[in-house]
Amino acid sequence: MSFADTLKRFVFKKPADTNPQRLSGPMAGSRRNRETENPYLAARRTWNNHDSSLVSSRQAWQVIGILSLMIALAGVGGIIHIGSQSKFIPYIVQVDKLGQSVAYGRADRAGEADQRVIAARIASFIADARVVTPDVKLQRDAVFRTYSVLAPNDPSTKKMNEWLNGDAEASPFKRAAKETVSIEIRSVMPQTAETWQVDWVETTRDRQGVKKSEGTYRALVTVYQAEPNINTKEEEMWMNPIRLFVRDFTWSKQV
Repeated sequence: MSFADTLKRFVFKKPADTNPQRLSGPMAGSRRNRETENPYLAARRTWNNHDSSLVSSRQAWQVIGILSLMIALAGVGGIIHIGSQSKFIPYIVQVDKLGQSVAYGRADRAGEADQRVIAARIASFIADARVVTPDVKLQRDAVFRTYSVLAPNDPSTKKMNEWLNGDAEASPFKRAAKETVSIEIRSVMPQTAETWQVDWVETTRDRQGVKKSEGTYRALVTVYQAEPNINTKEEEMWMNPIRLFVRDFTWSKQV
């Protein structure tokens, strides 16, 4: 090697990397191995470790708090639901003339009504819905009895609203100023377990009693029974004691 090459290597020699921030290697405490002690870097690392541990702990407690709140709300809701239920179960006991019990049953459940009772209730529904009388109180009572067997969300309620209030002339109170309508039920026959066929004769007279028209009509009425609940009012039980409701109906005049 010539003297010029030796001098060139000495002049352009790369200095050793003594920057402690560029050192690599495993950490020992708050600094790396072979790293010169730097109080500023050590303090910053210590603070970062402390701050990150606080953030992690806070997030964990937030999750625990949210879960605890959800559990508490579910528990309170369950207690309210249980508390709103009746703790007493009413029973009805039938006795004979000697005072001996012959039958009993729970009063908070709707028993299956007799077919004759259902037939009579359906006949009353048709008569109350179609009758027109000049007596305002009788007409109002008929309307109330009609709606006592109609649930708000059933198709029958919408159809009955159209029949009684479809227009100004459809109202039985307005019709009573000009005419009266009487209903004579001929038959009430079951077609299925829920649907009944009703045949009747409908007579229309003017206010002087002169017959205007007479026709035979037929209806198909679909009914169901519903058990009472805590929202059932006393007047509803008086109006509809067997809890029989009309789900749907159709009627037409027979030729």
